[in-house]
Amino acid sequence: MTINACNKINGYFSKWEEMRHGVLQDSVLGPLLFLIYINDLSKSVLDKSSPILFADDTSFIIANPDEDEFKFNTSEIFTEINKWFHSNLLTLNYDKTYFLQFLTKTDCEINMQVSFGDKKIATARSLKFLGLTIDTTFTWEQHISELTTRLNKACYAIGLIKPFMSLDVLRSTYFAYVHSVISYGIIFWGNSWHSEEIFKV
Repeated sequence: MTINACNKINGYFSKWEEMRHGVLQDSVLGPLLFLIYINDLSKSVLDKSSPILFADDTSFIIANPDEDEFKFNTSEIFTEINKWFHSNLLTLNYDKTYFLQFLTKTDCEINMQVSFGDKKIATARSLKFLGLTIDTTFTWEQHISELTTRLNKACYAIGLIKPFMSLDVLRSTYFAYVHSVISYGIIFWGNSWHSEEIFKV
């Protein structure tokens, strides 16, 4: 399908041009058309993994107690994902794609490299997922360390403006820069013993 489109920037319209593929950035229909476009991505590997799609973030959870089957399934899934991208005229961004193993204290890490052809993806020890820093053993140590740094800065800033601001302004500042940061995702990381660092008096 071919459509005609123009873009408006700072009150000025660009000239009309024919678009053979793609969607204008910041367009109203962009997010909806994107979701429709990638809707069948998860179906291509649904039998071997549990796909999680949120906006433009896509994750595939693979679970198998057998090491050989786990390696095989991981390789198969990555191959199928690349085939889907190729069929839909897309390219996987290898710089933003990571492989993270979840381990218990008694588990041994499986030594493997996920690749497709001559391209490999990095193996991560921790990564950001929807604002939470997840590590391989769910200790939440890195996430809480990052939170502590942010909260220290926020508390310092509140201390500086305290003599000059009303109680209502200070309360609004607290909820915006402290309470919102502490409460986000606390159901996941709040039981970690590392969280004591944040709640010390």
